[in-house]
Amino acid sequence: MFFLSIFILIGLGDTASAQTSISSPYSAFGLGNLYQTNNIRYKGMGNTSLAGRDYFTINVNNPASYTAFDSTSFVFEAAVIGHSTTLRTNELNETINSATMSHLIFGFPVTNWWRSSFGLLPYSGVGYNVTDTKPNDNLGDVTYLFEGEGGLSRAYLGNGFKLTKFMSVGVNASYLFGTINRIQRVTFPDTTNVLNSRIDDATSVSDIYFDFGVQFHMPINEKLNLTIGATYNPRYDLNAKKTYLSRSFTGPINNVDVIQDTALFIDNIKGTVSIPDAFGFGFNISKEYDWSFAADYKYNNWADYEAFGLSDSLESSHSFNGGLSLIPDRNSMSYFSRVEYRFGGYYQISNLKLRNQPINGFGITFGTGLPLRGANVRGSKSMFNISFEYGRRGTIEKGLIREDYFNIHLGISVYEWWFFKRRYK
Repeated sequence: MFFLSIFILIGLGDTASAQTSISSPYSAFGLGNLYQTNNIRYKGMGNTSLAGRDYFTINVNNPASYTAFDSTSFVFEAAVIGHSTTLRTNELNETINSATMSHLIFGFPVTNWWRSSFGLLPYSGVGYNVTDTKPNDNLGDVTYLFEGEGGLSRAYLGNGFKLTKFMSVGVNASYLFGTINRIQRVTFPDTTNVLNSRIDDATSVSDIYFDFGVQFHMPINEKLNLTIGATYNPRYDLNAKKTYLSRSFTGPINNVDVIQDTALFIDNIKGTVSIPDAFGFGFNISKEYDWSFAADYKYNNWADYEAFGLSDSLESSHSFNGGLSLIPDRNSMSYFSRVEYRFGGYYQISNLKLRNQPINGFGITFGTGLPLRGANVRGSKSMFNISFEYGRRGTIEKGLIREDYFNIHLGISVYEWWFFKRRYK
């Protein structure tokens, strides 16, 4: 049952990954839209994660949490995401649907004080198609089209180390790779005397970076536990290559540009793309596995972002997250009393300000963890995870675009006793 479900999820993810995974005009800036957390349990809790730690899920956002894996288990997680985004202006609105693979990650013990994790997950996504038409006294209407697609993926190997009974530290070594394609087209629909122009700009990133975490986990009393977590991401200048191609064209005919001439082609331009420094901290208060409450604050210095020596008019970003999970009765004979219910919300001060308008956002989340094979917290914790997220970003003021989005996250978390020696009598 477990592995059949896994293969179904992976198959769905392979199919979905061929589709556009992001539909956001604001992904045109920087490295695109950044993924907050890939743990569906914490997605349902308002995208909190910095102080999250348990033995049956994998929290990549803070590698110190890996020490929560017990010494005889193997944890596997896979998930897919469905997006529905409505783009609104003062005059128009359009809804775009898409889906993609979320992540494929593993966690396991190494020694009594050392735990490890590895996997593949998205880092950023780019997907936009924006058209703007302006009148010209001599040429009639001039149409500007901006398109973008692609994004960056992340393969990582993480390690968590228990320094004392109540303190753990961790580090993720990640290989960031992928290509972001951006196209700018200028067309003149009212005249045949001027050739249209097109610029293709492709940036490929391929390099290694590290992020660090620490957690203090301790009992408050016989029933309550407290975890305090913090993370730090140093600034890294990642190796990158750029291809720049400028051409003139007529058409398009049957949605295909008819190329007339190449004005400029530069291949294999070497440079760097920076990941700015960032930090965050949070706390989690829990009563065993009956309930937990978590809150996070995250800061990212995107004002320091550069790509090939050029900045992108970004600002520092701030995120405030909070969430709650509860299990009504983990020892009940009723299945739905053993289901974990999750709720949360977040507010983001983004790294964008356009036309003197901040492009901030907020969201609410809720989800469930559905135990498999009659699982409870004392036994197997393998489960199907479902998370729902509704959010809003941007504004329709000053001719800008507002995004209203609804995301569904579906995943499986498999917790198995792989290192336990069974005894038979």
